[in-house]
Amino acid sequence: MALLFTLLRRYASLPLFVLLAANLYPLYGVLELGWGVFELIFLYWMENIVIGFFNVLKMIANRPEELAGNLGKLFLVPFFIFHYGMFAYAHGIFVIALFAPEELHLNVFGLADYIYHRDVLFGNGILTALTLLIVSHAVSFYVDYVRSGEYERTTLSDWMGAPYGRVAVLHIGLIGGGFLVAALGQPLAALIVLLFLKVGMDARSLALRHASVQRKHPVD
Repeated sequence: MALLFTLLRRYASLPLFVLLAANLYPLYGVLELGWGVFELIFLYWMENIVIGFFNVLKMIANRPEELAGNLGKLFLVPFFIFHYGMFAYAHGIFVIALFAPEELHLNVFGLADYIYHRDVLFGNGILTALTLLIVSHAVSFYVDYVRSGEYERTTLSDWMGAPYGRVAVLHIGLIGGGFLVAALGQPLAALIVLLFLKVGMDARSLALRHASVQRKHPVD
């Protein structure tokens, strides 16, 4: 919690506040809708898809000075979609296998079928929470990338690997915390701690990304 307040004081911005506001709904889900570890981690897995989508927009909107950089989009954008898509798909199956409340037997094409037929996406407020997270990332895309002119100061290579570090660090922490919370019987206090862990890691990731862009591509 102290880390979160420190980040707020140092990196206060509209995207950060919208991010924090969007994460109030999962808190409501835990307190009022009976969410457990699976709902939280599955929601944040779906957020990874949203992150990948906006990363594709950043790659498309990027305006590198060299002609080769623009031609590179014809290869790099489809490659990123395929590679990140496979990465996210495998991650989703992993999350379901570990945390879903009932035993599943998924084949390689089973994830979409599971989401559709079991109302994972549309049941118990999950879609509302996901929509709020989409709005949060849309605000960040406009404010941090478009309005600030970051699309002219960064390169395609900056965005090719950008989501992977966040996803790896965040979900290693969430999965480790999820195992601990599940082992404790998913008490309410532990679920709230897991939620704040995610928010704190998100805020830190946003601050570090801003610092990295400023260091590599300072404003003239």
